[in-house]
Amino acid sequence: MIKLTVYIIFLFIFFLTSLCLPAQQDSIDALKLAVAKTGKLKFKSDVPVKYFDKKALKNYITDLFQKDYPDALLEKEQLYLELMGFIHKKKINLKEERKQIFIENVGGLYNEKTGELYAIEEYRNIDYINALIVIHELRHAVQDQHFDLEKLLASRPASDFDDRRLSLLAAIEGDATFVMARFGEFEASTLTSTHGADALLSFSPTGIKSRLANTPGILKHQLIMPYIQGLNFVDYVHKRRRWHGVNKLLKNPPLSSEQVLHPAKYYKKELPVNVKIAYRPEGYSLYFSGVIGEYYLNVLLMPLNGYRDYALGWGGDRFEIYKNPSASYFLLWESFWDKEAFCTGFYQAFKTFVEKTFQVNFRESGKNSYDFIAGKTAVATPTYFFISKEKNRIFYVTSNDRNQVNKFINGGYYD
Repeated sequence: MIKLTVYIIFLFIFFLTSLCLPAQQDSIDALKLAVAKTGKLKFKSDVPVKYFDKKALKNYITDLFQKDYPDALLEKEQLYLELMGFIHKKKINLKEERKQIFIENVGGLYNEKTGELYAIEEYRNIDYINALIVIHELRHAVQDQHFDLEKLLASRPASDFDDRRLSLLAAIEGDATFVMARFGEFEASTLTSTHGADALLSFSPTGIKSRLANTPGILKHQLIMPYIQGLNFVDYVHKRRRWHGVNKLLKNPPLSSEQVLHPAKYYKKELPVNVKIAYRPEGYSLYFSGVIGEYYLNVLLMPLNGYRDYALGWGGDRFEIYKNPSASYFLLWESFWDKEAFCTGFYQAFKTFVEKTFQVNFRESGKNSYDFIAGKTAVATPTYFFISKEKNRIFYVTSNDRNQVNKFINGGYYD
């Protein structure tokens, strides 16, 4: 689990400097005792702490990044983000962009595969900020010893851009950040009062603009969501069930970002709809699939009017990307909503987003009594689009294969 804990926590602390945080000196052993006492959960065994200089730790992170981020997955994520419109106008090398973000901001991490905590040499002299960072990582060690983080993460899709994995990361990071906050004796609401990634990233502990602050929205919001929304989620759990509830959270972690954003739904056990797309484009093979979820749908539509809960009332979704031997692609996305009013609201915003992002001129049509809109981009090699809405369901298709799109529409598969 490659994380940007140090950079995010630096931003939190820089934001809190106006609170006049007290000076503090602690040893690693003292911090281990503090983590167990604060979080009401003991270590089962000692946690080795290894110190690297910055260059050695960056080399370690680079090797870890290469192992945990296979090219095959990155290529699939790149295509998915481009086809949905998360990354469109600004073409980026997803692998290099994410790699450099991690390298620029590396400071330390807990590796659930080895059970070791790695930190830079300067953390041997633990001041207040360093103590908070180490507390956060030591809490991950406690989580690992009690809940097996590697097994937990393996139970969810490998892609960080899948809603099911994001919700688990929010529980893991939110928990560790909450323990850090309690140790520092400040309220969770103080840390999250900036209400979003862009506001938080406007604060810089170094005075230098980070690559993270200038990267496409989907990348920075994916990285920061588990800390901000995850912290709010765990704070809600603590207020409802105290530490008993917090320390049982990873036995039954949230199943969707909807449950993280609206914690009451977690306790009501409002489960996401398991969407199954029946259509299979002829001559194509499944290349990539996943769940977008409420949070990422909100991020997707941010270019319209900033971050808002556009996807309020989300019930469930699934996307599937197919490819054929000639490199043509065919993306299908189907979503279900709790009420038709929620569906209609998102449909209207999503239609506007697709029109503006891809410069599509939609035309309304009708087939088998269901309304849909279809269109294409005005370029030499066009991309084709299709959106239909029927009661509380939306179906979306985009492809560079005109014949296959026509087969899909003429066959009425969307209904």
